[in-house]
Amino acid sequence: MSSRAAGGAMRARRPLVRSARLWVPLGVFVAFVIGGGLGAWTLYQAANDVRADLEAARAELATAQSAVAAGDTTRLVGSVDAAVASADKAVIGTRGWLWALGEAIPGLGENFRAVRVIAESTQTVTAEVGQPGVAIVARLSSPIDPATGGFDVTVIREARDLTATTEQTFDRVVADLGTLDADATIGQIASAAEEFVSLIDSARSALPPIEAGISAASMILGVDGPRTIDLAFMNSAEASGLGGGPSAQMLMSADEGHLSFGQQPSSASFRNGVDLGLPIEDPVRQLYNTILTDNINASTSRPDLPYSASILNAWLQRDLGVTVDGIVLADPMALAAILSVTGPVALPDGTQLDAGNAVSMLLNEAYLRFSDPLDQDAFFKAAAFAVFEKLLSGGFELRPMLSALTTAANNGSLMVWSADPVVQSALDGTRLQGTLPTSNADASVIGVYFRDRSSSKSSYYLSTATTVTTNTCAPEAPTYTVEVTLGISLPPGVELPPYAYSQLYDFWRTEVFVYGPVGGSGTAATIPVPARSGETGPAVDDLGRPVVKFTIDSDDGQQATVSATFAGRPGDVYAPTEVRTTPMINPTTVTLVQANCG
Repeated sequence: MSSRAAGGAMRARRPLVRSARLWVPLGVFVAFVIGGGLGAWTLYQAANDVRADLEAARAELATAQSAVAAGDTTRLVGSVDAAVASADKAVIGTRGWLWALGEAIPGLGENFRAVRVIAESTQTVTAEVGQPGVAIVARLSSPIDPATGGFDVTVIREARDLTATTEQTFDRVVADLGTLDADATIGQIASAAEEFVSLIDSARSALPPIEAGISAASMILGVDGPRTIDLAFMNSAEASGLGGGPSAQMLMSADEGHLSFGQQPSSASFRNGVDLGLPIEDPVRQLYNTILTDNINASTSRPDLPYSASILNAWLQRDLGVTVDGIVLADPMALAAILSVTGPVALPDGTQLDAGNAVSMLLNEAYLRFSDPLDQDAFFKAAAFAVFEKLLSGGFELRPMLSALTTAANNGSLMVWSADPVVQSALDGTRLQGTLPTSNADASVIGVYFRDRSSSKSSYYLSTATTVTTNTCAPEAPTYTVEVTLGISLPPGVELPPYAYSQLYDFWRTEVFVYGPVGGSGTAATIPVPARSGETGPAVDDLGRPVVKFTIDSDDGQQATVSATFAGRPGDVYAPTEVRTTPMINPTTVTLVQANCG
């Protein structure tokens, strides 16, 4: 059959260029390409908008940080509110079918999902942590509740609740960010997610001291019911491990922010010389002798407030019949910090005590002015009462006071102990706790502590310096060589009365306790410069650390140098070196040296 014959039997087909076989599929394809292009452009614009909103939120949070540093509450509130608004806007930009389509694109979708998760995380943190926190800060202008006349305990409760939920919020956000696949996202987005987690970790590390401060305030103000608090004033003119002996104390009752004062015992109120009969571990007894538990002023010898608190409690229970719920230890440097915010206070004899003269007045001039120890005690009690009464009256700006108290705590001049295990656990690991760290993970802490054993007030003139050389050249574990220099020099023309010079000797005796890193061991202890005379030992383990005791006798103008070397434990992790010391009237000069391995 010829082709013509076949064509006669079939319908003639239209040319392809004129056929629907070409244009219908092509039209669909073109429509898809054009629509897809418009969708891609819209999605691109949406991504840029979200990015801009997130950058705006970040900029506002940076402004909030500077506002906190400047104490500018108005700017702080405005910047956090603006950050929340920008985060909300960014989240809205990631809603809808188009963004969901973007998340489904093979090879690119994880980038869109990551941006959405970062936006949602930013919204969560700013709205659930930032705004409530700022609302609390904005109410800190005055600590007094005008409705009750007592301290505002409502704001403390709110702050306590917020810190508890903040930890949960951070956990949730980090978990969400942890679901992102960094390998499937471009560098900028992966870096942004990593930076967000880093910021959360940084914020999380700031929570423990905040929680500690809130918990301490809750106890001191009786937020959860009636509390009896011992406010103990340390006399740094007679140095002791934590700062000085508790020569003046005040017992305070607190309930729902309402405070009242009771007994004001001094050192003379206790039966010194009659041992408390407490069980004392042999290494502790070797280091600190029987005076630790038979003289109240020695109760703060060991650099561990919970331990010292147990001794102080025993004194109060045995000799005064009082059991306290908490103890606050403060030295004159802390009182001076308080006075820098409250302004001066007037004592009954007309003396004006202020931030500039508090330390010298309390720790030196009083001994030159009063010859009778009972008059000295009365002066100290009056000064301590006036300062604490001023503090607890609430007549001051709260934010600068919180800053002053934080600085005092970080310097070791302010410490808190609580009989409530929940409150005490919140203090754990912070400077308020008054202890050495229990590991070297965050810092390899070396402790250098001093104790006067002359029964004198010569620590006012004591100068101290510490140099720690860290040697990390050996691969097994680092070594730490601690060199301590100390000496007492009286200014020309100054002659101390016998009870201030020394009630025991015609020279000064100072004990130095050098604590090595957790889990380490002592390898050497020497006295290169002994002054009048020096003695090494004992060398024992205490508080999970090796410790060496030195006893130095010196005359006016003499300096002594002692040295101890410690080795770390092989296999342990050792963070950078840090030094903690007794908070001295003349602060200890600390020098950190890294050994040269060349």
